[in-house]
Amino acid sequence: MSWTQHMYEQTKEMWERIYEHPFIQDLAAGTLSDERLAFYFEQNTHYIDNVVKCRSIATAKAHNDEIRDFFLSRTTMVVEEMQHQVEMLGRVGGTPGARIAPTCHAYTRHILNLAWTKDPVEYLGSFLPCPWSYDEIGKQLKTAALKGASAEWWEFYMSEEHNDLCDNYRAFVDKHSAGLSDERRQQMLDNFIISTNYEYRFWDMAYNQEQWPLG
Repeated sequence: MSWTQHMYEQTKEMWERIYEHPFIQDLAAGTLSDERLAFYFEQNTHYIDNVVKCRSIATAKAHNDEIRDFFLSRTTMVVEEMQHQVEMLGRVGGTPGARIAPTCHAYTRHILNLAWTKDPVEYLGSFLPCPWSYDEIGKQLKTAALKGASAEWWEFYMSEEHNDLCDNYRAFVDKHSAGLSDERRQQMLDNFIISTNYEYRFWDMAYNQEQWPLG
């Protein structure tokens, strides 16, 4: 079993909870409210902006050309994803530059900390629940009757291009984590578990339109 598959198996029940979340269920049923969708896009623009920063940090810290080029070659795609999210935000009536919510703030601090303090491969391995869970949700949504903004939003995540992207991410982590110590692999797994929790909380944040408790 590959290392990334091992990490998935260790968190499988958590992933099932993500798939069962009311945000995903309403999305598949076509009953997700515009207010919840707009809140999601408001927060996801914050999140992807920080992903771009993380990838820039990982690129600068790369200790060989292969790792550097891996991050460089995919950064443009993340920037394009950000632009698409901004367009979607406008379509559903969200507010550009809306205040970052508590969960989004915490999740982005988590990935920024990983980018700054960990080896680039360890950062990517810990970050995997984000693209991987969207890939798995996209496979499930292929049988759903998505319409309008929701259909456009998920077009990329349901595509073979995104399937290949996630395959390449996992293959990269499996290859370059092979020589890590057991301690560093355990740290990667621990952070993978934290990221998986944050993926669940991100959907929950959007569904409940989470606000700061003291204003």
